[in-house]
Amino acid sequence: MNQHIGSGDQIMVTRQSIRLAVKVRNWLPNQAQWTHAAQCIQVEEKERVGKFMFKRDAKSAMVGRLLMRFSLSKILGIPSRALLFKRTEKGKPYLVSPVDRSSPRCDVNFNVSHQGDYVVLAAERDSSVGVDVMKVEWPRNTPVSAFFKTMHKQFSDREWSAVKCHDEEMDQLKVFYRLWCLKESIVKAYGTGIGFEVSRLNFSFNCQDVQENQVVNNTTVEIDGEPAPEWTFQETFLDRHCIAVAVDYSSTNDRPSSTEVIEKSAPTFQVVDIQQVLAGCEPLTGSSPDQQFWESFDLKEEEPKWS
Repeated sequence: MNQHIGSGDQIMVTRQSIRLAVKVRNWLPNQAQWTHAAQCIQVEEKERVGKFMFKRDAKSAMVGRLLMRFSLSKILGIPSRALLFKRTEKGKPYLVSPVDRSSPRCDVNFNVSHQGDYVVLAAERDSSVGVDVMKVEWPRNTPVSAFFKTMHKQFSDREWSAVKCHDEEMDQLKVFYRLWCLKESIVKAYGTGIGFEVSRLNFSFNCQDVQENQVVNNTTVEIDGEPAPEWTFQETFLDRHCIAVAVDYSSTNDRPSSTEVIEKSAPTFQVVDIQQVLAGCEPLTGSSPDQQFWESFDLKEEEPKWS
């Protein structure tokens, strides 16, 4: 079950894992909030956020950076300001080390995704992890049949059968986005970027539908035609959004031994209020409020006119 966490509630860290979601669509930051948020992230990440043309995208990017600090400080038990991040050549953020060398070792893998109304994060100790979120909605200015035609090569015959077995187009879209999230979650766990062909992935459902407040853990995948049992998938449905998490437990002793164990121990997504995230992030040493950064953001349109 997905939990809604208020400002006074405790964030749960399960089996050294954490799953968080923020409904960023509802956030209308004021000057104090935006400048505080900018002080809590590294300069190069602040510059990335500032380059977005629309408030919608800048907010999602900012919340993603804040969630990284907020969640990893919870797992490691250290202040968020002590965390130092870098990016791989492919652009995937990773934790270098806490600034304080006496702090616990940095063995946490994490991934962030944002689309639709939500920003989501999944983090694991010692295990590769990827996450993806997609809002189930009608394709813009395109019939569903034409949309599917453009994506035909990305799915296997078995996957398209799972999509097309439904009569209603919205039900077909839900299965489509479910599969797309699964594919993206494993690609993001690999951290290889757009160079990985998702057509190499062929998923099989043991549970044909994912309901609200449910976690499905028994989906399997073949990679290049071979079973890949090292990957565990955790799927949920949140407020018309499909979310998929891919975790590779093969390098640890933490891999559940059966579907029954997985279902009992799978971490659930906690929907966190942005105010709690802001309160849990501290300004970095040497940072100061940036009036110009706020003014640049405030002048932007919320989203493109056609959205």
